Amino acid sequence: MFPDGDAARLLARLQLPCAHCGGAFHEPLTMAAKRHRRDPRSVIETFRALDAGGPDDEQVASALARVV
Repeated sequence: MFPDGDAARLLARLQLPCAHCGGAFHEPLTMAAKRHRRDPRSVIETFRALDAGGPDDEQVASALARVV
């Protein structure tokens, strides 16, 4: 969806090493969020914001927050 690299840059900004994981091609983003102790809903909403020119700093901070 984002051939210009926006999604890849967002993965890096969220500190998700999915680009370097062999399972990344077979694992949905929600599973990656859970694996890295992030709120899946926040991560998904942050990626959805790319369509509208986002995400903003608040969305990124929410997706970066670790959950227990």
